[in-house]
Amino acid sequence: MKRRVFLTGAAAVGLTAATGSPGQLDPILLASSTSAAPWVADRTALAMDAVNSSYTSAKYAAVAEQLPPLLSALHNAHRQATGEQRTKLARMLARAYGLGSSLATKYGDDAVALTLADRGLTAAKETGHPVTITAATHILAITMRRDGHHGGALQLLSTAADQLDADHAQPAADVIGAYGSLLCTAAYTAAQSGDRATTDTYMKEAARAAARIDGTAGHGILPFNSSTVSVYGVGVYTALGETGIALKHAASVESPQLPTTERHARFLVDTARAWNHHGRPDRAAHALLAADASAPEEVDRPAVRELISTLLYAPCPTPAGLRALATRIGVE
Repeated sequence: MKRRVFLTGAAAVGLTAATGSPGQLDPILLASSTSAAPWVADRTALAMDAVNSSYTSAKYAAVAEQLPPLLSALHNAHRQATGEQRTKLARMLARAYGLGSSLATKYGDDAVALTLADRGLTAAKETGHPVTITAATHILAITMRRDGHHGGALQLLSTAADQLDADHAQPAADVIGAYGSLLCTAAYTAAQSGDRATTDTYMKEAARAAARIDGTAGHGILPFNSSTVSVYGVGVYTALGETGIALKHAASVESPQLPTTERHARFLVDTARAWNHHGRPDRAAHALLAADASAPEEVDRPAVRELISTLLYAPCPTPAGLRALATRIGVE
């Protein structure tokens, strides 16, 4: 990217440890100081796979239950390990904290999300692995944006993208995918601050990155392809108030390219928001019901519950299933 978009006024952001977090997240915050019997390597790897699978399947209560013992075991093993094994454990710590931060974001606890993201980046930097560091940086930038630090988040994303140097030589597909993911998040961050020109620049460059690797980098730490760009386009242009463009992006998404249940359900929720802002609460309700059919825990979280509450009082008819959904999750 090499500063195709010049960012000014980006302030350094101090990270403050969260205290008094909701009960489900407290054990994740405290896991690093919890003593636990050592786990054999196979058990740790299986547990890491299990918690990752729970998150990508949108089973967030399971993630909240699985993460604390895994983090405790990883920390205890990491303290004692050396060499290659210590690096491997640091990569797992970075991924585990990334999942914890994303979970806290789902639960609407931005302070905890920021703290866990910072811990994840600390672990990632120890590995020296570019994509691992990028993934952790990506999560931290999201938490900064949600905390209102748009300039700082953009600076972090821009710097990380430059360091990948994806414009030169012939980088691996996962490097280009990581680069594209950073650009998508940068576009959404710019949109949140109302900067249309910067948003368009990042979106166009993300589309170019996707064109370089389509069909080769749909999975991994940072899944990325052309449908990833389209999914971000839904949220980006909704944030800018241009819902017609947002819905064109939604129509271009190829569902088979969305690699996980969580990603697909999040796309449906974003599409529901676009339809609602477009003046079609009935279409928004149908999108939410589709999300609920595959990922009930995705719709039973604070931000989506608020949207459901809004749709219940829409001035036009909405599907009967919306009232049933609202009743099931306790939305009035």
